[in-house]
Amino acid sequence: MARIRWTNEAEKWLRNIHDYIAQDNPIVAQRVISAIYETHMTVSVTKQNENVYN
Repeated sequence: MARIRWTNEAEKWLRNIHDYIAQDNPIVAQRVISAIYETHMTVSVTKQNENVYN
């Protein structure tokens, strides 16, 4: 399985997104960030599998 490495810039953006949403709803903010991480993992694994099978 590929190891995901986020750039400092990407981590900063995610923190900013979280903080902005959390002003109104901290629970939703955490869900959004979790969804972003999960989506990234799914895309990364799918891309890795495409490389194996092609």
